[in-house]
Amino acid sequence: MIDLMHMRATRKNYTMTTAWIFTQQGNSPHPPRINSQAISICGDLLILRNPWVTDSVFMAKMYLALTMLLAGMIYSDSLSSEFRDLVLTDPTSIALYILCPLILTPFLAYRIYYIRNLSAIYLNRNTKKIYYKRINTLIIYDWNNVGAGVFKRTEFGGASFTTSYALAFAERREDGSLNQIDALWIDSNEPTEPDEKYVAQVWEYLRHFMNHGPDKPPPFGEPNWLYRPLHDICLTPLQAWHHYAPWRTGEPGEMQGKKNWMLPFWAVLFPYNLSLAICWYIVCRLFNVKAAAPPAEAFEEAPAREPSRKKKLYGRRRTRRSKE
Repeated sequence: MIDLMHMRATRKNYTMTTAWIFTQQGNSPHPPRINSQAISICGDLLILRNPWVTDSVFMAKMYLALTMLLAGMIYSDSLSSEFRDLVLTDPTSIALYILCPLILTPFLAYRIYYIRNLSAIYLNRNTKKIYYKRINTLIIYDWNNVGAGVFKRTEFGGASFTTSYALAFAERREDGSLNQIDALWIDSNEPTEPDEKYVAQVWEYLRHFMNHGPDKPPPFGEPNWLYRPLHDICLTPLQAWHHYAPWRTGEPGEMQGKKNWMLPFWAVLFPYNLSLAICWYIVCRLFNVKAAAPPAEAFEEAPAREPSRKKKLYGRRRTRRSKE
């Protein structure tokens, strides 16, 4: 992910800056709070969602939709006998005709590769370490040497600029500095709001968990219902039916996106959303697309402390006196 972050930061349509303003000793006036950036808490292990995986799921589904659109536009011509007699006349023409709609499949493949090989981010308060596995590289940060800041990303989408905000955290280098290239990041509680308090809330949650344990921070906030297909990576056809149906089906949090005035839009988009979800489900089953396995090191316990030499000697003295 470090390489990916550096690569995306150098693109012409991206501008990335980080203001390192948070420390572990600072007392923030903002209360700890986190929403769908967190996946779960397992004892003394906090699991955070990797935003690069969410982004890869979105892009993979977009490439799949474009591939389906191209296939529908190009392959429909084969229904005409005149077209078949004119174009499909030799093996080369047939091969080009079949492969033409698949021009975007390499982009789809590398997004699937990222989904399967970029792990979530694991904070272990026993070992005081942060664990993250990028493909075959295990990244471990010492929590006691970690600093954080507001990560600002401005992207040009072709028609306008959009700016999003996130929490970046990195381990200090030997000279004590923090570098954006080394940073991991998770979304702010309000990614489009420039107010730093939404980023500070997330940092305070991580700090409270690592310093005081799972009982100190408050429960997770309501997850983003609209992002459920991206967070779950793949919905079954039945789950997709419930999620994209142009009526309320009782899903938790569905009022975020299914207010009365929004239902007509869901009705218009329902055929597209459902067909894409089913096609993506088939792709996921065929190519075993699922979340990357967690690094085994993230579940290690801190080594037990041995009793000090002074205590051992004291114990021996007491034993000898009792014999006398």
